[in-house]
Amino acid sequence: MNSHEEFESVVNAHWVDVVRLGILMFADETEAEEVAQQTFFKAYTAWDSFEGRSSVRTWLFRIAINVCRRNLTTRKRFQGERLDHHIELTHPEPDPREQQMKDEVRQALNRLPPPHRLILTLFCIEGLKHQEIARIFDVPEGTVWSRLHKAKQELRKELQAIED
Repeated sequence: MNSHEEFESVVNAHWVDVVRLGILMFADETEAEEVAQQTFFKAYTAWDSFEGRSSVRTWLFRIAINVCRRNLTTRKRFQGERLDHHIELTHPEPDPREQQMKDEVRQALNRLPPPHRLILTLFCIEGLKHQEIARIFDVPEGTVWSRLHKAKQELRKELQAIED
């Protein structure tokens, strides 16, 4: 398999994960697709220099997170209300209690600063392990534990504020 075919298989294997990360960060499918395109363009240009010190998925998430950060900084906005459309597409008829809980969690997540929202997304939604997140952020694993703990505390506070 040549380098081009190898990269194509990586795109096929990880496209959905990168788009999902973009949707969770920007709550917009178009912006999520843009994040994925930028991520895979950057990955393609650096493909020959990928050394394999981490998994390809971890390497791609690191690139995607940098793209998201840059886009958030440039746009200075997060449109959480547009996430509703995506959730409705994936779960058309939820139980009303379940829907209320999802709405409250979504509201609470939208209130969090992007770094907290990002680490919770990687851990809780993408299912990455602490070690993988540490590689993505290039920080010690203990730092990930600490940041994740802080993000969970903030989410708990936001949920409590919504319930009150």
